Amino acid sequence: MLHAETRRRFGQNFLDKEMSKEIANDLPCALQDCILEIGPGHGALTEWLLPKCSDLTVVEIDNFCIPKLQEKFKNAQNFNLIHKNFLQFDIEAWLNEHSVPWIVGNLPYNMATAIITHILPHISKTKGCMFMTQAEVAERITAQAGSKSYGSLSVFCSCYARSNIARLISSEHFTPKPKVNSATIIFEPLDKPLCLDSKFFEFVKAAFSQKRKTLANSLSTHYSKGKAMSVLKSLHFSENTRAEELSLEKLLLLFTTFTQI
Repeated sequence: MLHAETRRRFGQNFLDKEMSKEIANDLPCALQDCILEIGPGHGALTEWLLPKCSDLTVVEIDNFCIPKLQEKFKNAQNFNLIHKNFLQFDIEAWLNEHSVPWIVGNLPYNMATAIITHILPHISKTKGCMFMTQAEVAERITAQAGSKSYGSLSVFCSCYARSNIARLISSEHFTPKPKVNSATIIFEPLDKPLCLDSKFFEFVKAAFSQKRKTLANSLSTHYSKGKAMSVLKSLHFSENTRAEELSLEKLLLLFTTFTQI
């Protein structure tokens, strides 16, 4: 029986063996690669990742899962276990010690966005990432301008990586069975991040803060409406423009123009 308190605290849903194997096979890694796995749980995905790499480090927060992982993989020479909250894990130090790894994980629904935004600023030091999230989150991450799922998370992620949904996974493959479906996303690092300015990300959050309103109204919490209208006019944007209509490149142009006026 699964530990009920674990499920409540960490939002964990444990993946079955059949789907775990298929997901592991989706990862385009080589035998000489190393992998960092986040939240292995009972090791369903770990089991299939171990034969695909030279070194596998897993980071697990749950006290209940630690002894299970230690016992299950006690004979695996390439298995390394770190008992820690991943959001407190020094990923920069780990990446400096491991040459161009892959990062993977079946992410807890309630922590997926926080974990992904924690990792992406470091993705240039990796070969890429593959994460499982709630399908709705995957759609938001990979969304393009003009779609209903497009928002500040889409923009943030596209500053660091190209992303695509690799696989949709029904709730039948999990225990306990969640009320929503899941998806795996593969992130491919850009050669160079398109933006690292924290003020740009604040600007984007403000722009998307009221999606039903025009951009000028949404940005009025940070800038005067008069300035917003002036900037939009200088770029030949309609006064009725909404944030969801603008690509990353146009949002960067808009931000740059705001900071120059």
